[in-house]
Amino acid sequence: MLQTLPTTGYLRLSQIISQSEVTEEQAASNCKTGKGPKRARPGIPAVIPVSPATWWAGAKTGRFPKDIKPFGGNTTMWRVEDIRALLAQSGENAA
Repeated sequence: MLQTLPTTGYLRLSQIISQSEVTEEQAASNCKTGKGPKRARPGIPAVIPVSPATWWAGAKTGRFPKDIKPFGGNTTMWRVEDIRALLAQSGENAA
């Protein structure tokens, strides 16, 4: 199922390629082992179902939109308009 995109704004990579759900129990276990997400979080369905490596390689070659850092620092994001244009170009429905 395709996620509904906002009309305008910015998206983080997890909002584009998906984010797996982490339950309270998994988060507690991760705190003990020191591996994985330490907080519970909802799952986010993929708008563009590719791996992070594929996404970054595609962004580097121009297949996917170029990332921006609208707030400075290490916050990497993509413009919603660029993602909608990519979906329109590929024939997907950008809801």
